[in-house]
Amino acid sequence: MKISYKTHIPFQVDNQKITVVGTNSPIVYTDLVNGFQDKNECIEIVDDQYNQIEVGKITDWIGDVGDGTLVAQKYLSKVEKLYSDSLVDENRNKIHDQMNELFNTVSEQLFMLDLPISIDYDFEIKRLLKFCNIRFDPVLTNNPYGIIESVLKIHEECDIKSCVVLTNVAHYLTPSQYLDLIELVKQTNQSLVLIEFTEIGCQEFYKNSEFYYIDADFVDWHL
Repeated sequence: MKISYKTHIPFQVDNQKITVVGTNSPIVYTDLVNGFQDKNECIEIVDDQYNQIEVGKITDWIGDVGDGTLVAQKYLSKVEKLYSDSLVDENRNKIHDQMNELFNTVSEQLFMLDLPISIDYDFEIKRLLKFCNIRFDPVLTNNPYGIIESVLKIHEECDIKSCVVLTNVAHYLTPSQYLDLIELVKQTNQSLVLIEFTEIGCQEFYKNSEFYYIDADFVDWHL
Protein backbone atom coordinates (compact mmCIF):
# COMPACT_ATOMS: atom_id res chain seq x y z
CA MET A 1 0.00 0.00 0.00
CA LYS A 2 0.96 3.64 -0.31
CA ILE A 3 0.63 6.35 2.33
CA SER A 4 0.46 9.97 1.22
CA TYR A 5 1.02 13.04 3.36
CA LYS A 6 -0.58 16.11 1.79
CA THR A 7 1.22 16.89 -1.50
CA HIS A 8 4.40 14.96 -0.71
CA ILE A 9 5.62 11.82 -2.44
CA PRO A 10 3.85 8.64 -1.23
CA PHE A 11 5.51 6.25 1.19
CA GLN A 12 5.55 2.64 0.01
CA VAL A 13 4.62 0.16 2.75
CA ASP A 14 5.05 -3.61 2.30
CA ASN A 15 4.95 -6.70 4.44
CA GLN A 16 8.29 -7.88 5.83
CA LYS A 17 9.69 -4.35 5.63
CA ILE A 18 10.12 -1.32 7.86
CA THR A 19 9.15 2.02 6.34
CA VAL A 20 10.68 5.03 8.11
CA VAL A 21 9.24 8.53 7.73
CA GLY A 22 11.67 11.02 9.23
CA THR A 23 11.43 14.77 9.63
CA ASN A 24 12.97 17.64 11.56
CA SER A 25 9.88 19.81 11.06
CA PRO A 26 7.58 20.11 14.09
CA ILE A 27 4.71 20.90 11.71
CA VAL A 28 5.22 17.76 9.63
CA TYR A 29 5.78 15.58 12.68
CA THR A 30 2.60 16.85 14.37
CA ASP A 31 0.59 16.39 11.16
CA LEU A 32 1.81 12.81 10.78
CA VAL A 33 1.17 11.86 14.41
CA ASN A 34 -2.32 13.32 14.36
CA GLY A 35 -3.04 12.01 10.88
CA PHE A 36 -2.39 8.40 11.83
CA GLN A 37 -4.81 8.87 14.73
CA ASP A 38 -7.51 10.25 12.42
CA LYS A 39 -7.30 13.66 14.07
CA ASN A 40 -6.79 15.47 10.76
CA GLU A 41 -7.07 14.75 7.04
CA CYS A 42 -3.38 14.99 6.18
CA ILE A 43 -2.95 11.26 5.58
CA GLU A 44 -4.38 9.25 2.68
CA ILE A 45 -3.83 5.53 2.12
CA VAL A 46 -4.45 3.45 -1.00
CA ASP A 47 -3.95 -0.25 -1.63
CA ASP A 48 -1.98 -1.73 -4.53
CA GLN A 49 -5.02 -1.25 -6.80
CA TYR A 50 -5.22 2.41 -5.72
CA ASN A 51 -8.44 1.93 -3.79
CA GLN A 52 -8.62 4.35 -0.89
CA ILE A 53 -8.63 2.80 2.59
CA GLU A 54 -9.63 4.39 5.88
CA VAL A 55 -6.55 5.17 7.98
CA GLY A 56 -7.99 3.61 11.13
CA LYS A 57 -8.86 0.35 9.41
CA ILE A 58 -5.50 -0.39 7.80
CA THR A 59 -3.12 1.00 10.46
CA ASP A 60 -2.68 0.06 14.11
CA TRP A 61 -1.49 3.17 15.92
CA ILE A 62 0.79 2.43 18.87
CA GLY A 63 2.81 5.65 18.97
CA ASP A 64 5.45 5.89 21.68
CA VAL A 65 6.34 2.53 23.23
CA GLY A 66 7.52 4.17 26.43
CA ASP A 67 4.25 3.24 28.15
CA GLY A 68 4.10 -0.53 27.97
CA THR A 69 1.02 -0.72 30.22
CA LEU A 70 -1.21 0.98 27.67
CA VAL A 71 0.13 -1.23 24.89
CA ALA A 72 -0.55 -4.39 26.89
CA GLN A 73 -4.11 -3.35 27.72
CA LYS A 74 -4.79 -2.68 24.05
CA TYR A 75 -4.31 -6.32 23.06
CA LEU A 76 -5.48 -8.37 26.03
CA SER A 77 -8.99 -8.86 24.64
CA LYS A 78 -7.55 -10.11 21.34
CA VAL A 79 -5.31 -12.60 23.14
CA GLU A 80 -8.26 -13.81 25.23
CA LYS A 81 -10.34 -14.32 22.09
CA LEU A 82 -7.49 -16.16 20.42
CA TYR A 83 -7.26 -18.51 23.39
CA SER A 84 -11.00 -19.10 23.47
CA ASP A 85 -11.23 -19.77 19.73
CA SER A 86 -8.24 -22.13 19.75
CA LEU A 87 -9.41 -24.36 22.63
CA VAL A 88 -9.78 -27.97 21.52
CA ASP A 89 -12.82 -29.90 22.75
CA GLU A 90 -10.78 -32.04 25.13
CA ASN A 91 -9.40 -29.04 27.00
CA ARG A 92 -12.72 -27.20 26.89
CA ASN A 93 -14.47 -30.18 28.46
CA LYS A 94 -11.74 -30.50 31.07
CA ILE A 95 -12.15 -26.84 32.05
CA HIS A 96 -15.94 -27.30 32.12
CA ASP A 97 -15.66 -30.27 34.50
CA GLN A 98 -13.34 -28.42 36.85
CA MET A 99 -15.52 -25.31 36.80
CA ASN A 100 -18.55 -27.47 37.56
CA GLU A 101 -16.74 -29.01 40.53
CA LEU A 102 -15.87 -25.55 41.83
CA PHE A 103 -19.49 -24.44 41.38
CA ASN A 104 -20.77 -27.41 43.35
CA THR A 105 -18.33 -26.75 46.19
CA VAL A 106 -19.45 -23.12 46.45
CA SER A 107 -23.12 -24.13 46.29
CA GLU A 108 -22.69 -26.64 49.13
CA GLN A 109 -21.05 -24.04 51.35
CA LEU A 110 -23.79 -21.51 50.64
CA PHE A 111 -26.46 -24.10 51.41
CA MET A 112 -24.95 -24.59 54.88
CA LEU A 113 -25.55 -20.91 55.65
CA ASP A 114 -29.29 -21.54 55.58
CA LEU A 115 -29.95 -18.24 53.80
CA PRO A 116 -32.13 -17.46 50.74
CA ILE A 117 -29.14 -17.30 48.40
CA SER A 118 -28.69 -18.88 45.01
CA ILE A 119 -25.99 -18.80 42.35
CA ASP A 120 -26.07 -19.43 38.63
CA TYR A 121 -23.53 -21.54 36.83
CA ASP A 122 -22.15 -19.65 33.84
CA PHE A 123 -19.44 -21.41 31.86
CA GLU A 124 -17.86 -18.48 30.06
CA ILE A 125 -14.20 -18.76 29.03
CA LYS A 126 -13.71 -14.99 28.83
CA ARG A 127 -14.86 -14.56 32.44
CA LEU A 128 -12.57 -17.38 33.50
CA LEU A 129 -9.61 -15.70 31.81
CA LYS A 130 -10.34 -12.44 33.61
CA PHE A 131 -10.55 -14.39 36.87
CA CYS A 132 -7.10 -15.85 36.09
CA ASN A 133 -5.81 -12.28 35.66
CA ILE A 134 -4.02 -12.91 32.38
CA ARG A 135 -1.40 -10.22 31.76
CA PHE A 136 1.77 -9.65 29.83
CA ASP A 137 5.08 -10.34 31.52
CA PRO A 138 6.34 -7.11 33.16
CA VAL A 139 9.83 -7.97 31.91
CA LEU A 140 8.51 -7.39 28.38
CA THR A 141 6.21 -4.45 29.08
CA ASN A 142 9.06 -2.54 30.74
CA ASN A 143 11.34 -3.15 27.76
CA PRO A 144 10.65 -1.09 24.59
CA TYR A 145 12.03 -3.76 22.28
CA GLY A 146 10.03 -6.40 24.12
CA ILE A 147 6.88 -4.33 23.66
CA ILE A 148 7.42 -4.02 19.92
CA GLU A 149 8.25 -7.71 19.64
CA SER A 150 5.06 -8.62 21.52
CA VAL A 151 2.91 -6.37 19.32
CA LEU A 152 4.27 -7.89 16.10
CA LYS A 153 3.85 -11.43 17.40
CA ILE A 154 0.29 -10.68 18.51
CA HIS A 155 -0.43 -9.38 15.02
CA GLU A 156 0.97 -12.61 13.62
CA GLU A 157 -0.82 -14.99 16.01
CA CYS A 158 -4.16 -13.14 15.91
CA ASP A 159 -3.93 -12.63 12.14
CA ILE A 160 -4.29 -8.85 12.45
CA LYS A 161 -3.80 -7.38 8.98
CA SER A 162 -3.27 -3.73 9.91
CA CYS A 163 0.12 -2.01 9.73
CA VAL A 164 1.76 -1.15 13.06
CA VAL A 165 2.74 2.52 13.44
CA LEU A 166 5.31 3.60 16.05
CA THR A 167 7.07 6.86 16.90
CA ASN A 168 10.68 7.67 17.84
CA VAL A 169 11.88 4.09 18.02
CA ALA A 170 15.49 5.28 17.77
CA HIS A 171 15.08 6.87 21.22
CA TYR A 172 14.65 3.42 22.73
CA LEU A 173 16.55 0.87 20.62
CA THR A 174 20.24 0.29 20.11
CA PRO A 175 21.52 -0.17 16.54
CA SER A 176 21.80 -3.90 17.24
CA GLN A 177 18.20 -4.09 18.43
CA TYR A 178 17.07 -2.23 15.34
CA LEU A 179 18.72 -4.87 13.15
CA ASP A 180 16.94 -7.52 15.21
CA LEU A 181 13.68 -5.64 14.60
CA ILE A 182 14.24 -5.77 10.83
CA GLU A 183 14.57 -9.56 11.06
CA LEU A 184 11.53 -9.83 13.33
CA VAL A 185 9.37 -7.92 10.83
CA LYS A 186 10.47 -10.36 8.13
CA GLN A 187 9.84 -13.43 10.28
CA THR A 188 6.36 -12.34 11.35
CA ASN A 189 5.44 -11.13 7.84
CA GLN A 190 4.27 -7.79 9.22
CA SER A 191 4.45 -4.22 7.94
CA LEU A 192 5.82 -1.53 10.22
CA VAL A 193 5.87 2.27 9.86
CA LEU A 194 8.12 4.41 12.04
CA ILE A 195 7.51 8.15 12.43
CA GLU A 196 10.81 9.64 13.57
CA PHE A 197 11.76 13.17 14.61
CA THR A 198 15.37 13.13 13.49
CA GLU A 199 17.95 14.73 11.24
CA ILE A 200 18.54 13.48 7.71
CA GLY A 201 22.15 12.68 8.58
CA CYS A 202 20.95 10.02 11.01
CA GLN A 203 19.60 7.73 8.28
CA GLU A 204 22.45 5.29 8.91
CA PHE A 205 20.58 4.06 12.01
CA TYR A 206 17.69 2.98 9.77
CA LYS A 207 19.78 1.14 7.20
CA ASN A 208 18.10 -1.74 5.36
CA SER A 209 14.75 0.06 5.70
CA GLU A 210 12.78 2.23 3.32
CA PHE A 211 13.76 5.72 4.49
CA TYR A 212 11.69 8.78 3.52
CA TYR A 213 12.45 12.24 4.80
CA ILE A 214 10.73 15.63 4.79
CA ASP A 215 13.02 18.44 5.90
CA ALA A 216 12.23 21.75 7.59
CA ASP A 217 11.78 23.35 4.14
CA PHE A 218 9.21 20.63 3.27
CA VAL A 219 11.56 19.08 0.69
CA ASP A 220 11.13 15.33 0.07
CA TRP A 221 14.00 12.86 0.24
CA HIS A 222 14.00 9.11 -0.35
CA LEU A 223 17.31 7.60 0.67
